[in-house]
Formats: sequence, C-alpha cells, structure tokens
Amino acid sequence: MTDVFNRRDAIRLTMRNDQSTDFATYREIMGELLRPIEAHGLDVDTLKRLYESKLVYLENLRVRCFFELNSAAGGHFTMNDYKLILQALADTNRHLRNLILLAISTNLKKRTAS
Repeated sequence: MTDVFNRRDAIRLTMRNDQSTDFATYREIMGELLRPIEAHGLDVDTLKRLYESKLVYLENLRVRCFFELNSAAGGHFTMNDYKLILQALADTNRHLRNLILLAISTNLKKRTAS
C-alpha cells in the first residue's frame, strides 16, 4: 500500500515540476489548442506527426489539470480549463482521423488509376 502512495507522490511531483505542462505556458497557447495545425507546405506524414505530438501534449496537460483540480492543495487550473483541454483533445483526434482517411483515400485513388 505504501508503494502505491509513493508512486502517486512521485507522479504528482513530476507533474508539478514539468515545465511543458505548466499553467503559464498553457495560458499563452490556450487559444491555439482548439485550432487545426497549419498544413501549408507540409507533407501528410509530417502533419500526422505534428498532430500526434499535439495529442501527447494535450493528454499530459489533461492529466496535470486533473491532478490539480482534485488535489487538496489546488492549483491554477479550473474546470473550464479542463473542459477546453478535453475539447482540444476531441478536435485534434478528429483532425488526425480525417487526415488519415484523406491519406488512405488518396493512396487508393493512385492505385486504382495505375
């Protein structure tokens, strides 16, 4: 049982010290989180990787926000921040799914044209 608490404390400490998911950084870019990634001049593979990276960032941010909302000490994140992060995750997943479907469709059209 103590081992579980030690792991939880380690996760909380890591989340608290993680600069990539800190509140100040989140506030700077929160408006961008809901927008699709600009695709001008990017190939499909690069765009896919960018969306995957964005999803990893958003998931880490969601976990940090969740921990702060549910901790006794509290934090800067609010329930509205949590909802925005969840919406950004859903939108980003949708954009990635559409990108993959477009790539598959384009690839199939090339094969049938040959």
